[in-house]
This record gives sequence, C-alpha cells and structure tokens, in this order.
Amino acid sequence: PDKLDQLEHADTPHEALPLQNALNSLFKRLQESLEYERRFTADAAHELRTPLAAIKTQAQVASAATDAGQRQQALSKVILGADRAAHLIDQLLVLAQLDPEHSLVQPQQLQLATLVRESIAQHAPVAIRKAVELAFTAGDDGLINGDSTLLAVLVRNLIDNAIRYTPAKGQVDIQIQRQDNKIVLQIADSGPGIAAAELEHITSRFYRVLGSGEDGSGLGLSIVKRIAKLHDAQLIFDTPGGATGLLVRVVFKAA
Repeated sequence: PDKLDQLEHADTPHEALPLQNALNSLFKRLQESLEYERRFTADAAHELRTPLAAIKTQAQVASAATDAGQRQQALSKVILGADRAAHLIDQLLVLAQLDPEHSLVQPQQLQLATLVRESIAQHAPVAIRKAVELAFTAGDDGLINGDSTLLAVLVRNLIDNAIRYTPAKGQVDIQIQRQDNKIVLQIADSGPGIAAAELEHITSRFYRVLGSGEDGSGLGLSIVKRIAKLHDAQLIFDTPGGATGLLVRVVFKAA
C-alpha cells in the first residue's frame, strides 16, 4: 500500500494503456496528498510549539511571582498567548479544509459589497483603537458566484492584514469596481509595504515578513490565495502608486 511508483511497462498492450495512465495519475495524486499531509502536520506542530512555550513560560512566572502586579502582568500574557494559539488553530483548520483537493459545492450568487461592509463593521473597533481610518467605496454591488463563508474569510483576512500592518493614524482604502465582465476588490494600506523580492513569497504558508513588529500566523494570505483559486479569481499584489504600503487586488468574474 505504500508503494506508489509509476507503472512503466514498455510492452503494455495498446488496449491497456488508458488503464495504466489512469492508475499512474491516481498514484501521483495520492502521493501529493500524502506528502501535503506530512508537510502540513510537521509545519503545524512546529508553529504551535512557539505560542505554547510562551504560555508555559508566563505561567511559570505567574506561579513564582510574589508581587501582585508582576503576577497580573504574567497572567495577561498567558491570556494573550492563548488567544494567539487559538487564532493559529482556527487558521490551520481553515487551511486544512481547503487543501489539497477541494472544489466549490453549489456556489451561490452573492453581493461582494455586502460581505465587505459586514467585515468592515467587525474590524471597526480595532481600527478605531489604532486610529486607522477605514474608507470604503463601491462603484458596483459586486455580484459574483461563490461560497459566502469562504469569501467572508478572504475579505476578513485581507482587511485584518491591512489594519495590522498600517501604523497609527494611517489609512486603509477598500474599493469594489466593475471592469467589463470583472469585479475587482481592491485593498490599499499606508503601511511600510513589502519589498518586491518578497512579494512572490507572501502567500507561502507560515511566511512572515521580518522586521514588521507584528504577530501573526503567517497563514492569512495563504488562505486568501487558496480561496481566490477556488473561485477562479486572480490575486495581485502591488505597491500603491506614488506611496508606501501594499495594494491587493482580487479580480472575480462577474455573475
């Protein structure tokens, strides 16, 4: 059962070639699926060790503390570490559901603008606390076919990412435009941006830009890429014209 080598027989009868090719295709998919699961499990275990180690360390500090203030500070860090671990687990579960072979089941017609407004409402308290201005303009309702749950995750991750990496008193501009038979979701932030050499890596799992000073699972954009692919949408990263920051475009087919 563990032998998934390709069947290579030069003397295979012509009539049996379709069967041999089909088996080889199956073996290849199985091998890729098993390799994905092994890699995913190893990556997940590695990433979970860091927040768990931090939680344990702060719990030990709280246990040994004789000062009430020090104990409270350590316990606050325990709670923060638990929240980070929970977020990482949530992202891992989403990614596990999307990979490696997944297809949309009965996509529905929906308004992308509605999903964006709902996500902005959810993120507004965080943006207000950070003094980040959220601006949204919709030149179209953004009628597309897709899975509303997955698209909500895509929008949430993009907006969360933009707010996270935008400094205080910065701005995040969100737009929905119609271009011929395309619906374009565009999110631009006034953060530090990403070097051109790193743009091709930012959708890799667990990839984080060094020196950003922000915590994250490194899975958000990887999930966005997978959801976009499931919706046959194009994902584009760029730098806003004449400014710093990151510009993200997701181009969907209009319904």
